[in-house]
Amino acid sequence: MVAAVGLGMLFVAGCGSDDSPATQGDTATQGDTATQATTAAATSTAAQPSGTPGVFKVGEPVDNGGLTVTIASVETVPAVAVSDGTGGYGDRTAPEGQQFVVLDADIANGTTTPIDLSCGTTIGTRLLDTQKRQHNVIDDLESVQGNRPCGDQVAPGAGGEIRWVFEVPADAVPRLFAFLNEAGPDPTAVTVVDLSVS
Repeated sequence: MVAAVGLGMLFVAGCGSDDSPATQGDTATQGDTATQATTAAATSTAAQPSGTPGVFKVGEPVDNGGLTVTIASVETVPAVAVSDGTGGYGDRTAPEGQQFVVLDADIANGTTTPIDLSCGTTIGTRLLDTQKRQHNVIDDLESVQGNRPCGDQVAPGAGGEIRWVFEVPADAVPRLFAFLNEAGPDPTAVTVVDLSVS
């Protein structure tokens, strides 16, 4: 399962009032200090124009501690293809009142250690919708069609693809994606990608 540890504080960012984004430079540590620091530093990007410093766009390569993530596409769907346990795939329909947000991403591993995209803890992720609600990826990313099985690691200097799937309320509109590199030089540095369509 992809880690979301430390990201519980991440999108306190979406609860501010000045509509400026949390950026890669906004950091915190765990505990009360982290909550206070994140609350003070992080706010929503709802009114930010395109090109806001520290907030990246879909299609732009974004580096965080040697991991480069490029969100290739964002879509909201009622079902995703997952392993059926027999070598094939079948659709998993979102529960009533829910939908899936799917982010297809390319990852370049510029670190010195291998990473497990589907089940590792190196990349912590979070999705924020336009109502400032925070969402985690589904627990079984390795079952999503196109994703690597657990243990199939991306070596240093290599790249791979991941399909991050978030189960969200049916009225959710994706707004921001954020990730951190828990094995990076600053494991609390958060990088933000604006998912809104202009």
